Parts: sequence; C-alpha cells; structure tokens
Amino acid sequence: MKSYTIIIAVLLLFSANIRAQEAGNETKIWSLQECIDYANEHNLDIKMSRVTIDQQEIRLNTARNRRLPDLSASASQSFSFGRSASGYDNTYQNQNSSATQWSASTSIPIFSGFQVNNEIAAVKLDLHTVAAELEKAKEDLEITITSSYLQILYSKEILDIANKQADLSREQLKRIKEMYENGRASEAQIYEVEAQIANDELVVVQAASDLQIATLALTQLLELPAPEGFEVEEPEDNIDFILARKPDIIFETALTTRASVRAEEFRLKSREKNIDLAKGAYYPTLSFGAGYGNNYYKINGMDNTSFADQIKNNRNEYFGLNLRIPIFNRFETRNNVRSAKLNMQLQELQLENTKKALYKEIQQAYYNAVTSGEKYRSSEAAYRSAEKSFGYMQEKLNNGRATMYEYNDSKTSTTKALSNRTQAKYDFILRKKILKFYERQ
Repeated sequence: MKSYTIIIAVLLLFSANIRAQEAGNETKIWSLQECIDYANEHNLDIKMSRVTIDQQEIRLNTARNRRLPDLSASASQSFSFGRSASGYDNTYQNQNSSATQWSASTSIPIFSGFQVNNEIAAVKLDLHTVAAELEKAKEDLEITITSSYLQILYSKEILDIANKQADLSREQLKRIKEMYENGRASEAQIYEVEAQIANDELVVVQAASDLQIATLALTQLLELPAPEGFEVEEPEDNIDFILARKPDIIFETALTTRASVRAEEFRLKSREKNIDLAKGAYYPTLSFGAGYGNNYYKINGMDNTSFADQIKNNRNEYFGLNLRIPIFNRFETRNNVRSAKLNMQLQELQLENTKKALYKEIQQAYYNAVTSGEKYRSSEAAYRSAEKSFGYMQEKLNNGRATMYEYNDSKTSTTKALSNRTQAKYDFILRKKILKFYERQ
C-alpha cells in the first residue's frame, strides 16, 4: 500500500511538472506596437535614461533650494588641567576646569548677482535636455525593433519558401518513380531528384536557423528571458507605393518633432544661461546673518556661579548684513565667461551639425524608399515570369520533353526570384516605415 501511494505521488508530480512546462511555453502573438511598448518599459537603456532624469530633477531641486536660508548649530565640551588662566581674575593658577559651549547661526541670501536664478534656469533646461534624450533613445529603439521585427517576418517567409520547395521536390520524386516504373524515366533521374531533396532540406535547416536567430535578437531587445513561445503578428499584404511628401517638407516637420534636435536646442539654451551664470560673479553679493551663542564654565574646588546665572549672563547674540564686492580675482571670472561663450559656440555648431545629419538621414530614407519600391516592383514582375516559365517546364518534364537538369535549373531560378521578391518586399516595408517615422507629428 505504501509503495502504491509513492507511485501515485510521483505520477502526480510528473503530471504537474509537464503542465507547468506547457504553461511556460504558451505561444503569445506580438504585434509591432506591442513590442515597441514593451521595450519602452523593460529595455535597460531606457531604464538608465529614466534614472538620469531622476538625477537631473534632484539637481534642479538643489538649485532651487539655494534661495532658502541655512541654519547650523554647534556644541563643544572641553576639560582643562594644570596651570591655566583663571576665569575670575585672569591670573594663571593650577586648577582643573571644564567649559560647555553651544551656538546656532543662520545666513539668508538677499542678492547673489542673479546667479541662483540663472543656475535654476540652466539646470531646468538640462532637465529638458535629458528628457529629450530619453525620447531619442525610444525613437532609436523603435527603429531597431521595427527592423528586427521585419527580419523575423522575412525569415519566416524564406523558411516557408524553402519548405514549399522541399515539398515540391518530394512530389517530383514520386512522379519520377512512377515514370521510371512505366519506362519513361531513368534511374539516374531518381538519384538527381533525391540529391535535390537533400539540398532543399539543407536550405530548410539554414532558414529555420536564421529565423531562430532573428527571433532571439528581438526577444533580447525586449529583455525577454527566452525566445520560446514568441511569435509575431502577420502583416497585411497590401503595400502602398505612394510617397507623397518630399524630403524638404519632411525635414521641416522633423525639425519640430525629432527629439535629437530638441535635445540640442535645449542644450544650447542651457549654454546661454551658463554665460549669465558666469557673469554673475562680477556683481556684489549681499546676505543677512544672525546667530546666538552661550557657554558654561566650571572650576573644580571653587564656588562657581550657578548654571542659570551663567546662561543668563554669558549669552551672545548678533545679526547683520554682509556685503561682498569683487574687485580682482586674477581674471578668473573673465575666463569663466569666455569659456562659457566658447561652449555656447560649440553647441551652436553641434545643433547645426545635428540638423544637417537629420536632413541627410531623411534624404537617404526617402531615396532608399523610392529605390526599394522600384526593386520590389521589378522583382515582383521577375517572379511572375519565372513562375509561369516553371509551370511550362513542369508540363514539359511530365511529357518527357525536358531533362531533369532543365527542370532543376528552372526551379532554382523561380526560387531565387521568389526570394529576391521577398527580400525586396520587406526592405521596402522597412524603408517606408523609417520614412514615416520622420514624417510623424
């Protein structure tokens, strides 16, 4: 009875393990937008960019708090032994004493040469800069994911083509064997088809490996633990070849929408504020200060004043204004202003360079889309012609008017034409999506 119970328990555990594995391998169909949204939440580069924004917000909070007063307190306890000055008659005597001191002080900035305001403005612009850089990272990731997504679709279609070609060769083997039995084909032709089947199966293995690698690349971008159970959504087969907007028009839109341009513009404005911040050191500064201090003395072996009386009589209070006027600081302020101006000039050049690079990218995206569209139309026409030619060749082979070599050559040409069409198709889809990315408002 005990052995029977153990066997039942093992079977239950085994069954539960199988169900858990099946649940873990459930297939999920991902759309392109789902991949992009998931990556924006889980990609490590995006997460690091968000942390950078949090750090910049802390910097902004620190800059704003410079307007607040500061407050500090101190306390000390000291002991003295041997010959020292007496607290009563200022003569030196051999005595042991102790002293307790404490104080508090505050300082309130009144005018700081507009440096605090300019620092807050500069740091706020830096915050806008890192926020724009986060958007740029998302935009770059979107293009990368779109490319990887389409690579999976392309690999799936190539694998499907390879499987169909292998099935076609197997069907041809059946026909050749039937023709051999009827005396209409030779044994050598059977061997030729079998060799072709082996070659087709090798192509299938390679295509399956390419699909697996493409799937792995996308799941790694999404920070998924494994590619198992990951499938992509099949796209609509209708393709629009219309490219309505020209590069110059797309560029005008992109100047106001692309995060890379916004980031450089915010950075330029920050550099302008840094010039004002550096110039602030030319101005005098004014602050208000106040403080309170007290102490208690005790000399061993003497009749000391009470604690309450000393607290009352030893207190020290003060307040006042502190004006600091810069006169000469070894040209440090002047050089800081010069350096800030040079940084702004460099940023102006960087902004111009970013705009030119964007225009080049849009031009390349546009003409790549035009060229890939023409290639797709041409490859589509070539495939249709090759497909018709292959159909005629099959009839000729079945009627004994074509050799196996001619058949395989026609089949290879058709397969190549179909692969070229598939490659041109997804290349055009990718180029057009990139172009739409720049057109997006």
